[in-house]
Amino acid sequence: MKLGSLMLAGALALAALPAQAQEFSGRFLLETHDGKRVNDESFKGKVRMMAFGYTFCPDVCPTALSTMAAALDLLGPQRAEQVVPLFVTVDPKRDTRAQLKDYMSAFGPSFIGLTGTVQMTDAAARSFRVRYEIHQPADKDSDHYVVDHSAGIFIMDRNGGFAAKLGHTANAEDVADRLRQVIDGESK
Repeated sequence: MKLGSLMLAGALALAALPAQAQEFSGRFLLETHDGKRVNDESFKGKVRMMAFGYTFCPDVCPTALSTMAAALDLLGPQRAEQVVPLFVTVDPKRDTRAQLKDYMSAFGPSFIGLTGTVQMTDAAARSFRVRYEIHQPADKDSDHYVVDHSAGIFIMDRNGGFAAKLGHTANAEDVADRLRQVIDGESK
């Protein structure tokens, strides 16, 4: 009887989580644009605002990263310092550490680009339920190709737990509001 009650309590606790929170593990092992190996635990204590994409993306990625930068500005310095903005490449072949470092500098000094081997990238994408596909061109020019990928901004709490996923069309005010809720909700 006790085992059945425990199983029911566990199922109810899981059901109380938003459906998306049940789908994301948020686990990763990657390298920063400065060459430091990091994982999800490396950022414990900070709220994580994350996006997946690639530096050669013509529109969605720079827009999402600009939105993230604007959201940090809207938070003000005291709250913004509690957030670490992360960009995980899904194109580790072209997105070298140097390429990521240069790209991140366009969005602000706190932005960290993350890369790794194809296997590391695949594992990180799976843990966030991000899908991507590299499309090689017909002329076989190996350096000019498009990558289709899931788009959005993930917000993870200070312990790495899923807090929200906002669509890539979310505006800076919406992202900042959600970040405030996570920051303030945890500090109360």
